[in-house]
Amino acid sequence: MTTIKREDGITGGKLILTVVRRSLGERVVALTRAAGAKGGTVVPGRAKSDGRLERFLEIDDAPEDVILTLASDEDSRSIMEALGTHEERTVRHRQGFAVQLDVRRILKNGAMSRADGALRRIPEMENASGVLICVIVNRGCADDIIFAAREAGSGPGVILNGRGTASEKDVEFLGIPLFPEKEIVLILARPEQADPLLRTLGQNPCLTRPGGGIAFAVDAEKIISLGKIPG
Repeated sequence: MTTIKREDGITGGKLILTVVRRSLGERVVALTRAAGAKGGTVVPGRAKSDGRLERFLEIDDAPEDVILTLASDEDSRSIMEALGTHEERTVRHRQGFAVQLDVRRILKNGAMSRADGALRRIPEMENASGVLICVIVNRGCADDIIFAAREAGSGPGVILNGRGTASEKDVEFLGIPLFPEKEIVLILARPEQADPLLRTLGQNPCLTRPGGGIAFAVDAEKIISLGKIPG
């Protein structure tokens, strides 16, 4: 059981990250709300097809929705159970995935909550279902990162657009080029793949060049492969 230090009545909890095909985001939010979620944020993203023909024809981009749902420990169980009713184990019919991550601190309405102890151990994390690898790179590098990760045996991934915050003064001080437009790559992998995958990505030119980017891994408490979500 997660131990939480309460401040102003606010508790720590879980972040549930769900990736589905574009236009299904609202269905996921409706589903999670019915299961106890207070809301959700839908962010547009894109995935890369595994098909060689699609890559050859340059039509391998697949638009997707990424849903961020913050929930308490108690609500997260019912939310993941609701998502689990749409679990699809066959790759052919898979339409997305959901991953649950532990959140140690939550800032809400100006009040922060945090879990006791920086090195706390969570029972369900002892046998993590997988790892979520986040890679932030300059615009135009995400496809290369996805391809390199797949060559190394990773699971599905999704690409989000973003922008950096470096100023001209930062560039002058650090001596690195300014790349304001960024891409965020989220990749699922098995626990034993995390270190080899990060080492492989660390050799990619997109990450080795000055100001190229950064990658980090977070243990996932639970992962669900999703099938069709009615609505």
